[in-house]
Amino acid sequence: METVYFVNGFLEAGKTTFIKDLISRRSFRIPGKTLILLCEEGDAEYEKEELRAANAETERIEEEEEFNEETLTALEKKHSPDRVIVEYNGMWDRKNLKFPRCWDDVMEIAIFDATTFKLYSDNVRALLAEQVRRAELIVFYKADKVRDKLASYARNVRAINPGAAFVFKGSEGDILLDPDENLPYDVNGGELDLDGTGFVVMCMDSLERSERYEGKKVRFVARAYKLKDGGAFEFVAGRQVLTCCEADVSFIGIICGWQKAYELENREWVEVAGILKVRYDEMEQRYVPVCRVTELKKTNEPREEYVTLV
Repeated sequence: METVYFVNGFLEAGKTTFIKDLISRRSFRIPGKTLILLCEEGDAEYEKEELRAANAETERIEEEEEFNEETLTALEKKHSPDRVIVEYNGMWDRKNLKFPRCWDDVMEIAIFDATTFKLYSDNVRALLAEQVRRAELIVFYKADKVRDKLASYARNVRAINPGAAFVFKGSEGDILLDPDENLPYDVNGGELDLDGTGFVVMCMDSLERSERYEGKKVRFVARAYKLKDGGAFEFVAGRQVLTCCEADVSFIGIICGWQKAYELENREWVEVAGILKVRYDEMEQRYVPVCRVTELKKTNEPREEYVTLV
């Protein structure tokens, strides 16, 4: 079988809209049958004519327990499709799903309504994180209605899945090229005095836009981690980012150069002042920021150990 498109997202996020657009594209209309598995009922529906034009058929899976290898294999035998599109129920647990063995090329896509993203992030963060974690493509619909929030949403998602591609779509289906940055600090100001959120945002943004951080003075509180190779003059300063619960966090940090790095205790909290420099990393094959420490002192653990970006 060719690619299986596993489209996940909460109710009314835009999954049906995405799939209808996908099967209507000329590039998608290649020889063979498409089977669409529907796992919930939303506002949008598939018209008979558009299904016929795409040589597509639908099957409905009503209960979470029915979405299993046995059911999926039986539907494979019934329809003999050349490709499958799954419109999954975002309230069902994705974590322990098992697909048929012939599904060896599964492309996972996460769909969100940008106007309700924070609501779901606040209330069902673990389910949202599972949708994001495996997605190759993440699409935000109605993005034009919350432009000032898009940058923070994107950073939150990148903390979970740095490699995912993003598409922001407006209410009319138009693609928004660049969301407003809405940084929690003035990157063009003087010294960047960063709280926990600001530090994490700086680390992530400087990886993508390293050139604008060259020579910037920064001050932040983070945990010091000794390098595994035993480097005497470098350490990693980082914070844990809460992605769904205390048992599921991402680590975000920056390499720091300091002549007395060998004196640090692993995982101790430090207050760092320094200057950001950009250097080429052979392993990552891109330019990355480093912090040249000008002042360092030990400090107490902050009130909030974990950073939340949304």
